[in-house]
Amino acid sequence: MSNRDPHLSFEPQPDNRRRDFFKLIGAGAATAGALPLLGLPTQALAAPGNFRLGEPNPAFVLDPQILYMNIGTTGSTPKHILKAFDDYNREVARNPRENLGGTGPMREAIAPGFGATFDEMVMSYNTTDGMNKILAGVELNAGDEIITTNHEHPGGNGPMNLLAVRKGVIIKRVILPVGNAQTAQDYVNLFAAAITPATKAFCFSAPTFLTGTMLPYRRLAMLAQQHNIMTIVDGAHATGMFNLNFHETGVDFWGCSGHKWQCGPGGTGILYIRNRVSSFNPLDLFNFWPTNTNRTVSGPRTNENAATYGIGSAVQSVGNPNYPMLKAFSETCVYWDQIGRQAIEDHDLALSAYLKQKIAQTWGVDFLYSPKDDPELVSALTSFNPFHGPSLMLQPGAAAAAETAQSGTFVTRLREQYGIVVRNTGVPVIGSTAPHHPLRISTHLFHSRQDVDRLVASMRELTKAMNSGR
Repeated sequence: MSNRDPHLSFEPQPDNRRRDFFKLIGAGAATAGALPLLGLPTQALAAPGNFRLGEPNPAFVLDPQILYMNIGTTGSTPKHILKAFDDYNREVARNPRENLGGTGPMREAIAPGFGATFDEMVMSYNTTDGMNKILAGVELNAGDEIITTNHEHPGGNGPMNLLAVRKGVIIKRVILPVGNAQTAQDYVNLFAAAITPATKAFCFSAPTFLTGTMLPYRRLAMLAQQHNIMTIVDGAHATGMFNLNFHETGVDFWGCSGHKWQCGPGGTGILYIRNRVSSFNPLDLFNFWPTNTNRTVSGPRTNENAATYGIGSAVQSVGNPNYPMLKAFSETCVYWDQIGRQAIEDHDLALSAYLKQKIAQTWGVDFLYSPKDDPELVSALTSFNPFHGPSLMLQPGAAAAAETAQSGTFVTRLREQYGIVVRNTGVPVIGSTAPHHPLRISTHLFHSRQDVDRLVASMRELTKAMNSGR
Protein backbone atom coordinates (compact mmCIF):
# COMPACT_ATOMS: atom_id res chain seq x y z
CA MET A 1 0.00 0.00 0.00
CA SER A 2 1.43 3.39 -0.99
CA ASN A 3 1.61 6.24 1.50
CA ARG A 4 0.64 8.80 -1.14
CA ASP A 5 -2.31 11.14 -0.65
CA PRO A 6 -4.28 10.96 -3.93
CA HIS A 7 -5.65 14.47 -3.37
CA LEU A 8 -2.22 16.12 -3.40
CA SER A 9 -0.46 17.43 -6.48
CA PHE A 10 3.23 16.72 -6.88
CA GLU A 11 4.54 19.98 -8.34
CA PRO A 12 7.44 21.14 -6.12
CA GLN A 13 6.88 24.62 -4.73
CA PRO A 14 9.61 27.20 -4.06
CA ASP A 15 10.35 28.51 -0.59
CA ASN A 16 9.76 32.26 -0.47
CA ARG A 17 9.61 32.73 3.31
CA ARG A 18 12.82 34.68 3.72
CA ARG A 19 12.23 36.66 0.54
CA ASP A 20 8.95 37.83 2.09
CA PHE A 21 10.85 38.75 5.22
CA PHE A 22 13.25 41.00 3.37
CA LYS A 23 10.25 42.82 1.93
CA LEU A 24 9.27 43.45 5.55
CA ILE A 25 12.54 45.20 6.41
CA GLY A 26 12.71 47.07 3.11
CA ALA A 27 14.27 46.61 -0.29
CA GLY A 28 17.14 48.90 0.63
CA ALA A 29 18.44 46.77 3.49
CA ALA A 30 21.78 46.34 1.75
CA THR A 31 22.26 50.12 1.42
CA ALA A 32 23.95 52.08 4.17
CA GLY A 33 21.42 53.50 6.61
CA ALA A 34 18.48 51.82 4.88
CA LEU A 35 17.52 49.38 7.64
CA PRO A 36 14.51 50.63 9.64
CA LEU A 37 14.08 50.37 13.38
CA LEU A 38 13.30 46.82 14.44
CA GLY A 39 9.66 47.39 15.34
CA LEU A 40 8.89 43.81 14.38
CA PRO A 41 5.73 41.79 14.99
CA THR A 42 5.08 40.85 18.61
CA GLN A 43 1.67 39.25 18.24
CA ALA A 44 0.93 36.05 20.12
CA LEU A 45 3.25 37.04 22.94
CA ALA A 46 3.54 34.55 25.78
CA ALA A 47 2.40 35.20 29.32
CA PRO A 48 5.58 34.20 31.24
CA GLY A 49 7.56 37.39 31.73
CA ASN A 50 5.25 39.22 29.24
CA PHE A 51 7.96 38.51 26.70
CA ARG A 52 8.68 41.14 24.10
CA LEU A 53 11.28 40.51 21.41
CA GLY A 54 14.52 42.41 21.79
CA GLU A 55 13.60 44.03 25.11
CA PRO A 56 15.05 43.36 28.57
CA ASN A 57 12.61 41.09 30.36
CA PRO A 58 12.49 38.62 33.24
CA ALA A 59 11.93 35.58 31.00
CA PHE A 60 15.67 34.78 30.92
CA VAL A 61 18.32 34.68 33.63
CA LEU A 62 21.23 35.84 31.49
CA ASP A 63 23.91 37.74 33.41
CA PRO A 64 23.10 41.45 32.81
CA GLN A 65 26.83 42.25 33.05
CA ILE A 66 27.59 40.06 30.04
CA LEU A 67 26.41 40.55 26.47
CA TYR A 68 26.12 36.89 25.48
CA MET A 69 26.20 36.43 21.69
CA ASN A 70 27.23 32.78 21.38
CA ILE A 71 23.84 31.06 21.14
CA GLY A 72 25.31 29.00 18.31
CA THR A 73 27.19 27.10 21.01
CA THR A 74 24.48 26.98 23.64
CA GLY A 75 21.37 28.97 24.46
CA SER A 76 19.78 30.13 27.70
CA THR A 77 16.76 28.24 29.04
CA PRO A 78 13.88 30.54 30.11
CA LYS A 79 13.41 31.10 33.84
CA HIS A 80 9.98 29.49 34.14
CA ILE A 81 11.24 26.40 32.27
CA LEU A 82 14.16 26.13 34.69
CA LYS A 83 11.73 26.13 37.60
CA ALA A 84 9.53 23.51 35.93
CA PHE A 85 12.62 21.38 35.20
CA ASP A 86 13.57 21.49 38.87
CA ASP A 87 10.02 20.66 39.92
CA TYR A 88 9.87 17.70 37.54
CA ASN A 89 13.19 16.35 38.79
CA ARG A 90 11.96 16.56 42.36
CA GLU A 91 8.69 14.87 41.44
CA VAL A 92 10.51 11.96 39.82
CA ALA A 93 12.90 11.77 42.77
CA ARG A 94 9.93 11.45 45.14
CA ASN A 95 8.31 8.82 42.95
CA PRO A 96 10.92 7.21 40.68
CA ARG A 97 8.26 5.48 38.58
CA GLU A 98 6.73 8.84 37.63
CA ASN A 99 7.05 9.43 33.87
CA LEU A 100 5.31 12.85 33.72
CA GLY A 101 2.79 11.54 31.21
CA GLY A 102 5.34 9.82 28.99
CA THR A 103 6.99 11.11 25.83
CA GLY A 104 3.93 10.59 23.62
CA PRO A 105 2.06 13.74 24.75
CA MET A 106 5.31 15.69 24.63
CA ARG A 107 5.85 14.76 20.97
CA GLU A 108 2.21 15.51 20.22
CA ALA A 109 2.66 18.97 21.72
CA ILE A 110 5.75 19.96 19.74
CA ALA A 111 5.02 18.39 16.33
CA PRO A 112 2.65 21.14 15.04
CA GLY A 113 5.17 23.88 15.81
CA PHE A 114 7.66 22.18 13.49
CA GLY A 115 5.18 21.40 10.71
CA ALA A 116 5.26 17.66 11.29
CA THR A 117 3.07 14.87 12.63
CA PHE A 118 3.47 12.87 15.81
CA ASP A 119 4.69 9.73 14.04
CA GLU A 120 7.54 11.64 12.36
CA MET A 121 8.97 13.28 15.47
CA VAL A 122 11.62 12.05 17.89
CA MET A 123 12.91 13.92 20.91
CA SER A 124 16.61 13.18 20.61
CA TYR A 125 19.53 14.14 22.80
CA ASN A 126 21.35 16.57 20.49
CA THR A 127 22.11 16.98 16.81
CA THR A 128 24.93 14.43 16.87
CA ASP A 129 22.56 11.85 18.35
CA GLY A 130 20.03 12.58 15.62
CA MET A 131 22.56 12.48 12.78
CA ASN A 132 23.95 9.16 14.01
CA LYS A 133 20.46 7.65 14.19
CA ILE A 134 19.66 8.86 10.70
CA LEU A 135 22.86 7.71 9.01
CA ALA A 136 22.84 4.36 10.80
CA GLY A 137 19.22 3.77 9.78
CA VAL A 138 19.18 4.64 6.07
CA GLU A 139 20.00 1.94 3.52
CA LEU A 140 23.42 2.78 2.10
CA ASN A 141 25.88 0.17 0.88
CA ALA A 142 29.35 -0.20 -0.63
CA GLY A 143 29.78 2.04 -3.65
CA ASP A 144 26.81 4.28 -2.81
CA GLU A 145 27.70 7.97 -2.69
CA ILE A 146 26.85 10.69 -0.19
CA ILE A 147 27.37 14.25 -1.45
CA THR A 148 28.23 16.51 1.47
CA THR A 149 30.36 19.64 2.01
CA ASN A 150 33.73 20.60 3.46
CA HIS A 151 31.96 22.75 6.09
CA GLU A 152 30.21 19.97 8.01
CA HIS A 153 30.21 19.60 11.79
CA PRO A 154 31.84 16.54 13.42
CA GLY A 155 28.34 15.47 14.45
CA GLY A 156 27.65 14.69 10.80
CA ASN A 157 31.17 13.84 9.70
CA GLY A 158 31.49 11.15 12.38
CA PRO A 159 28.62 8.91 11.27
CA MET A 160 29.44 9.51 7.60
CA ASN A 161 33.01 8.38 8.24
CA LEU A 162 31.68 5.27 9.96
CA LEU A 163 29.65 4.42 6.85
CA ALA A 164 32.77 4.88 4.74
CA VAL A 165 35.11 2.68 6.77
CA ARG A 166 32.54 0.06 7.76
CA LYS A 167 30.41 -0.27 4.63
CA GLY A 168 32.45 1.27 1.83
CA VAL A 169 30.07 4.18 1.25
CA ILE A 170 31.77 6.93 -0.80
CA ILE A 171 31.80 10.41 0.74
CA LYS A 172 32.10 13.22 -1.84
CA ARG A 173 32.61 16.78 -0.60
CA VAL A 174 31.42 19.90 -2.37
CA ILE A 175 33.91 22.72 -1.67
CA LEU A 176 31.89 25.68 -0.45
CA PRO A 177 32.75 29.30 -1.20
CA VAL A 178 32.54 31.88 1.59
CA GLY A 179 31.56 35.54 1.74
CA ASN A 180 28.86 37.57 0.08
CA ALA A 181 29.56 36.91 -3.60
CA GLN A 182 27.32 33.82 -3.96
CA THR A 183 23.68 33.19 -4.77
CA ALA A 184 21.49 30.30 -3.69
CA GLN A 185 21.65 28.84 -7.19
CA ASP A 186 25.44 28.74 -7.04
CA TYR A 187 25.23 26.17 -4.24
CA VAL A 188 22.64 24.16 -6.12
CA ASN A 189 24.93 24.10 -9.15
CA LEU A 190 27.79 22.75 -7.03
CA PHE A 191 25.67 19.85 -5.79
CA ALA A 192 24.23 19.20 -9.25
CA ALA A 193 27.70 18.95 -10.77
CA ALA A 194 28.69 16.29 -8.20
CA ILE A 195 25.76 13.93 -8.88
CA THR A 196 26.52 10.55 -10.48
CA PRO A 197 24.36 7.41 -10.94
CA ALA A 198 25.81 6.18 -7.62
CA THR A 199 24.62 9.21 -5.62
CA LYS A 200 22.08 8.11 -3.01
CA ALA A 201 22.07 10.98 -0.49
CA PHE A 202 22.73 14.67 0.06
CA CYS A 203 23.94 15.38 3.60
CA PHE A 204 24.52 19.05 4.45
CA SER A 205 24.11 21.65 7.17
CA ALA A 206 21.54 24.43 7.12
CA PRO A 207 22.87 26.77 8.38
CA THR A 208 26.54 25.80 8.39
CA PHE A 209 28.15 26.10 11.80
CA LEU A 210 31.35 27.67 10.46
CA THR A 211 29.96 30.75 8.69
CA GLY A 212 26.19 30.71 9.23
CA THR A 213 25.45 30.23 5.53
CA MET A 214 21.90 28.93 5.20
CA LEU A 215 22.33 26.42 2.39
CA PRO A 216 19.20 26.57 0.20
CA TYR A 217 17.60 23.40 1.57
CA ARG A 218 14.37 23.71 -0.41
CA ARG A 219 16.19 24.04 -3.74
CA LEU A 220 18.55 21.21 -2.82
CA ALA A 221 15.62 19.01 -1.80
CA MET A 222 13.97 19.65 -5.18
CA LEU A 223 17.23 18.83 -6.97
CA ALA A 224 17.50 15.60 -4.98
CA GLN A 225 13.94 14.62 -5.80
CA GLN A 226 14.67 14.97 -9.52
CA HIS A 227 17.35 12.27 -9.13
CA ASN A 228 15.64 10.02 -6.53
CA ILE A 229 18.18 11.09 -3.89
CA MET A 230 17.43 11.28 -0.16
CA THR A 231 18.17 14.48 1.77
CA ILE A 232 19.67 14.55 5.27
CA VAL A 233 20.08 17.94 6.96
CA ASP A 234 22.13 18.88 10.00
CA GLY A 235 19.82 21.59 11.34
CA ALA A 236 21.60 22.22 14.63
CA HIS A 237 21.21 25.98 14.19
CA ALA A 238 17.82 25.95 12.46
CA THR A 239 15.44 24.98 15.25
CA GLY A 240 14.54 27.95 17.42
CA MET A 241 15.96 30.44 14.92
CA PHE A 242 13.80 29.69 11.88
CA ASN A 243 10.08 29.06 11.60
CA LEU A 244 10.64 25.61 10.13
CA ASN A 245 7.86 23.56 8.59
CA PHE A 246 9.53 20.19 8.12
CA HIS A 247 6.91 18.97 5.63
CA GLU A 248 7.29 22.03 3.43
CA THR A 249 11.07 21.81 3.34
CA GLY A 250 10.77 18.64 1.24
CA VAL A 251 13.71 17.16 3.18
CA ASP A 252 13.64 13.50 4.23
CA PHE A 253 15.54 13.73 7.52
CA TRP A 254 16.40 16.60 9.87
CA GLY A 255 18.71 16.23 12.88
CA CYS A 256 18.45 19.32 15.09
CA SER A 257 19.55 20.77 18.38
CA GLY A 258 17.33 21.63 21.34
CA HIS A 259 19.85 23.47 23.51
CA LYS A 260 21.09 26.11 21.04
CA TRP A 261 18.61 28.54 19.46
CA GLN A 262 15.65 26.58 20.86
CA CYS A 263 17.07 27.30 24.35
CA GLY A 264 16.05 23.96 25.87
CA PRO A 265 18.04 22.08 28.50
CA GLY A 266 21.34 20.50 27.49
CA GLY A 267 21.08 17.03 26.02
CA THR A 268 17.96 17.73 23.96
CA GLY A 269 17.25 17.74 20.25
CA ILE A 270 14.73 17.13 17.46
CA LEU A 271 14.86 14.31 14.92
CA TYR A 272 12.42 14.44 12.00
CA ILE A 273 11.87 11.38 9.80
CA ARG A 274 9.59 12.08 6.84
CA ASN A 275 6.66 9.65 6.90
CA ARG A 276 4.40 11.24 4.28
CA VAL A 277 4.38 11.71 0.52
CA SER A 278 3.19 15.19 -0.43
CA SER A 279 3.48 17.95 -2.98
CA PHE A 280 6.66 19.08 -1.21
CA ASN A 281 8.29 15.66 -1.61
CA PRO A 282 6.54 13.31 -4.04
CA LEU A 283 9.17 10.58 -3.75
CA ASP A 284 8.30 7.29 -2.11
CA LEU A 285 9.76 7.01 1.37
CA PHE A 286 13.29 5.70 1.66
CA ASN A 287 13.71 2.54 3.72
CA PHE A 288 14.76 3.28 7.28
CA TRP A 289 15.90 0.98 10.08
CA PRO A 290 15.42 2.06 13.71
CA THR A 291 18.88 0.93 14.79
CA ASN A 292 18.75 2.47 18.28
CA THR A 293 15.54 1.08 19.80
CA ASN A 294 14.33 -1.44 22.35
CA ARG A 295 11.53 -2.56 20.06
CA THR A 296 11.69 -5.85 18.22
CA VAL A 297 11.62 -5.06 14.50
CA SER A 298 11.36 -7.54 11.65
CA GLY A 299 12.44 -5.15 8.90
CA PRO A 300 12.83 -1.50 7.95
CA ARG A 301 10.14 1.15 7.67
CA THR A 302 9.22 1.16 3.99
CA ASN A 303 6.86 3.17 1.85
CA GLU A 304 4.31 0.35 2.10
CA ASN A 305 4.28 0.06 5.90
CA ALA A 306 4.92 3.71 6.83
CA ALA A 307 1.43 4.45 8.10
CA THR A 308 1.48 1.57 10.56
CA TYR A 309 5.17 1.35 11.42
CA GLY A 310 5.18 4.31 13.83
CA ILE A 311 8.76 5.20 13.01
CA GLY A 312 8.92 8.08 15.48
CA SER A 313 7.78 5.93 18.37
CA ALA A 314 10.16 3.12 17.40
CA VAL A 315 13.16 5.48 17.42
CA GLN A 316 11.95 7.24 20.58
CA SER A 317 11.76 3.98 22.49
CA VAL A 318 15.22 3.52 24.06
CA GLY A 319 14.36 2.51 27.62
CA ASN A 320 13.86 4.85 30.56
CA PRO A 321 14.61 8.39 29.33
CA ASN A 322 15.21 11.56 31.34
CA TYR A 323 11.54 12.50 31.60
CA PRO A 324 12.11 15.84 33.39
CA MET A 325 14.59 16.96 30.73
CA LEU A 326 12.34 16.00 27.83
CA LYS A 327 9.27 17.49 29.50
CA ALA A 328 11.10 20.78 30.05
CA PHE A 329 12.30 20.74 26.45
CA SER A 330 8.80 20.16 25.10
CA GLU A 331 7.54 23.12 27.13
CA THR A 332 10.34 25.30 25.76
CA CYS A 333 9.18 24.42 22.24
CA VAL A 334 5.58 25.26 23.12
CA TYR A 335 6.78 28.58 24.59
CA TRP A 336 8.39 29.42 21.23
CA ASP A 337 5.05 28.62 19.56
CA GLN A 338 3.32 31.03 21.97
CA ILE A 339 5.78 33.83 21.30
CA GLY A 340 5.46 33.16 17.58
CA ARG A 341 8.13 31.35 15.59
CA GLN A 342 7.76 33.65 12.60
CA ALA A 343 8.14 36.71 14.83
CA ILE A 344 11.32 35.19 16.30
CA GLU A 345 12.71 34.42 12.84
CA ASP A 346 11.91 37.92 11.60
CA HIS A 347 13.55 39.53 14.63
CA ASP A 348 16.66 37.32 14.49
CA LEU A 349 17.23 37.84 10.77
CA ALA A 350 16.53 41.58 10.85
CA LEU A 351 18.99 42.02 13.70
CA SER A 352 21.57 39.92 11.83
CA ALA A 353 21.03 42.05 8.71
CA TYR A 354 21.60 45.17 10.81
CA LEU A 355 24.85 43.71 12.18
CA LYS A 356 26.09 42.68 8.73
CA GLN A 357 25.27 46.13 7.40
CA LYS A 358 27.26 47.82 10.17
CA ILE A 359 30.20 45.47 9.57
CA ALA A 360 30.10 46.33 5.87
CA GLN A 361 30.02 50.04 6.70
CA THR A 362 32.88 49.83 9.22
CA TRP A 363 35.24 47.22 7.77
CA GLY A 364 33.89 46.57 4.28
CA VAL A 365 31.65 43.84 2.88
CA ASP A 366 34.72 41.82 1.85
CA PHE A 367 35.48 41.18 5.53
CA LEU A 368 32.31 39.08 5.84
CA TYR A 369 32.54 35.30 5.65
CA SER A 370 28.72 35.06 5.76
CA PRO A 371 26.35 35.95 2.93
CA LYS A 372 24.52 39.25 3.34
CA ASP A 373 22.47 40.05 0.26
CA ASP A 374 20.80 36.82 -0.93
CA PRO A 375 17.90 36.25 1.50
CA GLU A 376 17.93 32.49 0.90
CA LEU A 377 21.46 32.26 2.29
CA VAL A 378 21.22 34.36 5.46
CA SER A 379 20.85 33.25 9.05
CA ALA A 380 21.25 34.85 12.48
CA LEU A 381 24.86 33.68 12.59
CA THR A 382 27.26 36.35 11.34
CA SER A 383 30.85 35.42 10.54
CA PHE A 384 33.57 37.99 9.83
CA ASN A 385 37.18 38.83 10.64
CA PRO A 386 37.98 42.41 11.71
CA PHE A 387 41.56 42.10 10.39
CA HIS A 388 41.08 40.55 6.95
CA GLY A 389 38.57 38.97 4.60
CA PRO A 390 38.36 35.61 2.79
CA SER A 391 40.65 36.86 0.00
CA LEU A 392 43.69 36.52 2.29
CA MET A 393 45.61 33.46 1.10
CA LEU A 394 47.03 31.98 4.29
CA GLN A 395 49.94 29.58 4.03
CA PRO A 396 50.72 26.97 6.67
CA GLY A 397 53.39 27.94 9.17
CA ALA A 398 54.05 31.25 10.86
CA ALA A 399 51.37 33.22 9.00
CA ALA A 400 48.64 30.71 9.80
CA ALA A 401 49.74 30.44 13.43
CA ALA A 402 49.74 34.23 13.79
CA GLU A 403 46.24 34.50 12.30
CA THR A 404 44.94 31.82 14.65
CA ALA A 405 46.49 33.50 17.69
CA GLN A 406 45.20 36.94 16.67
CA SER A 407 41.64 35.62 16.37
CA GLY A 408 41.81 33.84 19.72
CA THR A 409 43.23 36.94 21.42
CA PHE A 410 40.42 39.06 20.00
CA VAL A 411 37.74 36.71 21.38
CA THR A 412 39.43 36.65 24.80
CA ARG A 413 39.91 40.41 25.04
CA LEU A 414 36.36 41.10 23.84
CA ARG A 415 35.10 38.98 26.73
CA GLU A 416 37.52 40.17 29.40
CA GLN A 417 37.68 43.88 28.54
CA TYR A 418 34.23 44.52 27.09
CA GLY A 419 32.03 41.82 28.64
CA ILE A 420 30.93 40.46 25.25
CA VAL A 421 30.95 36.73 24.48
CA VAL A 422 31.35 35.49 20.89
CA ARG A 423 33.41 32.66 19.45
CA ASN A 424 35.58 31.98 16.41
CA THR A 425 35.66 29.08 13.98
CA GLY A 426 38.19 27.46 11.64
CA VAL A 427 36.88 27.92 8.10
CA PRO A 428 38.32 26.19 4.99
CA VAL A 429 38.70 28.86 2.31
CA ILE A 430 39.18 28.12 -1.38
CA GLY A 431 42.77 28.93 -2.36
CA SER A 432 44.07 29.05 1.21
CA THR A 433 46.17 26.14 2.45
CA ALA A 434 45.28 26.90 6.08
CA PRO A 435 41.87 27.59 7.61
CA HIS A 436 40.84 31.15 8.44
CA HIS A 437 39.51 32.00 11.92
CA PRO A 438 36.69 34.54 11.68
CA LEU A 439 34.45 35.50 14.58
CA ARG A 440 30.99 33.97 14.76
CA ILE A 441 28.29 36.15 16.30
CA SER A 442 24.74 35.07 17.24
CA THR A 443 21.79 37.49 17.37
CA HIS A 444 18.67 36.08 18.98
CA LEU A 445 15.30 36.98 20.46
CA PHE A 446 16.72 38.60 23.62
CA HIS A 447 19.06 40.93 21.66
CA SER A 448 18.37 44.44 20.39
CA ARG A 449 19.83 47.03 18.03
CA GLN A 450 21.47 48.65 21.03
CA ASP A 451 23.28 45.37 21.73
CA VAL A 452 24.54 45.28 18.15
CA ASP A 453 25.67 48.91 18.38
CA ARG A 454 27.59 48.12 21.58
CA LEU A 455 29.19 45.07 19.97
CA VAL A 456 30.30 46.91 16.82
CA ALA A 457 31.66 49.88 18.78
CA SER A 458 33.62 47.54 21.05
CA MET A 459 34.99 45.50 18.15
CA ARG A 460 36.02 48.68 16.31
CA GLU A 461 37.86 49.97 19.36
CA LEU A 462 39.57 46.64 20.01
CA THR A 463 40.59 46.31 16.35
CA LYS A 464 42.28 49.71 16.45
CA ALA A 465 44.04 48.82 19.68
CA MET A 466 45.37 45.53 18.36
CA ASN A 467 46.39 47.06 15.04
CA SER A 468 48.43 49.64 16.94
CA GLY A 469 50.09 46.96 19.09
CA ARG A 470 48.14 47.73 22.27
